[in-house]
Amino acid sequence: MVTLESIIEKNESLTRSQLKGDKGLVIAVQLKLRNLGLYPGGQWIDGDIGTGNTFTWRGLTQFCRKLNLTDVPSDAVAINPNIASALMETKQLPFILDQAKDTNFILGKLTDIQKSSPVAANIGVNDAFIARTLRNSPFASEVDNYPNYLAEKPDGTDVVSYGINTSLTGSNKTVNLTNYPHRGQLPTIDSSGLNFLASNISHACVCVGSFGDNNPPIKTHWLGRNALSPQQFLSCTKFIGVLNAIEQINSRFPTVDLDNCVIESPRYKILDLLIDMVSYRKEANGLMGRSNQIGVLFKRFTQRQDLEAWIRQRTGNINAEFRGGYGTSPLIANPIIKDLSSNATVLRSTNEGITGNNFVSPYDLVRLITMLGWHLHLTQNTRFIGSQWKSLETLVRAMGEDSARYVDVALETLGVINVIRRPVVISKVGFGESSCTYVAFVKLVDDRVKPAKLRTFALALRSPDGSFETRDTNLAAAVTEIVRRILMIS
Repeated sequence: MVTLESIIEKNESLTRSQLKGDKGLVIAVQLKLRNLGLYPGGQWIDGDIGTGNTFTWRGLTQFCRKLNLTDVPSDAVAINPNIASALMETKQLPFILDQAKDTNFILGKLTDIQKSSPVAANIGVNDAFIARTLRNSPFASEVDNYPNYLAEKPDGTDVVSYGINTSLTGSNKTVNLTNYPHRGQLPTIDSSGLNFLASNISHACVCVGSFGDNNPPIKTHWLGRNALSPQQFLSCTKFIGVLNAIEQINSRFPTVDLDNCVIESPRYKILDLLIDMVSYRKEANGLMGRSNQIGVLFKRFTQRQDLEAWIRQRTGNINAEFRGGYGTSPLIANPIIKDLSSNATVLRSTNEGITGNNFVSPYDLVRLITMLGWHLHLTQNTRFIGSQWKSLETLVRAMGEDSARYVDVALETLGVINVIRRPVVISKVGFGESSCTYVAFVKLVDDRVKPAKLRTFALALRSPDGSFETRDTNLAAAVTEIVRRILMIS
């Protein structure tokens, strides 16, 4: 088998025809180029070098030219030890991150990917970013590690955080990060802080976190555009019912671990259902709407008006509405949750109560997903009531399998995959006729600087403009710009 390592070791050179005929080697080249920001990820990692001026060939050629290599890929010599060594050794191309300052350039780049996308329909849509799935994510093998990564704090020597104040990228102002707000309290939100986003993003909220003095609670800075304005965020909201169910279970049964729980009847493991809900993996098998059925299933454990009140009490936003379903009946009409360790019923369904709309704000989503991601670094009066990490981390792992990989796309587009470690990306996409929406929580260690910088943040975005493909690209571009700015915070 030919590998980049064997090309170097055996001093081999391959023609373009030979490279094209070796799918495994092409995939290795594509992965290297993806991590450097020179090749799209996702289903583009296909082992097909194609014909003519394809993404793979263009990326490989650009890589060689930017490094001023004496060898530039040709039909006669597509790859040789010099090129293979450079691919193996290069961690980052700084010009990629620098050119990303031009938001029009990035939008054009992502639009080109969207128009040419080979993504197969597997969640009911064909779009390049919303349907990437975890399969070809650079973080596919990391999801089971997410709970451990979320437990970690900067050591202050090899890895540091922002402290209690920092300078924001793109502005001359220094901001003071303040304690994560108490449960039910609204934070101060900088209503002009996201003015750099394109107008096609109608609603947005970003929360940047810091470990400050290394004592809980975590320190934060909040930015928004119509951040407190309730809107239809579609499937982005499905994790909310799960959080409420966990709080109910652990408040009564603190030792129960959601991993050991099932919903019946019929019987399903909760983790399996959560992954189905988040990833849409069953939708590809013709079970359209299964994710919606699971989303509304988790609303069966609380009357709708009480679930709405629960959100308001946790976030402090009294305008949230959360009395709607997801356009379908629950997967199980009258579910119960049982703990397999004791065979005890730990939660029963109730009647729906007063139904209505699902209108939440981007702030509500960011607040709830940060309460999940930062749970271990919050105080009792800033956490969910009674919820235990051993149950919350089940939801963390499930949300690591979101079909939309907008944060992946951002990190790939910025060419920083090789210079980050300990990544966590948990998220949920929402899409429909009205808009495309996205909520995500991120934590990673940035090795571009020494000492390394721990960066953690959350965002929620809504794009109502244009065609489905346009909205998909709009979200990818907006997330990329947000991530770029956060990577540049000193």
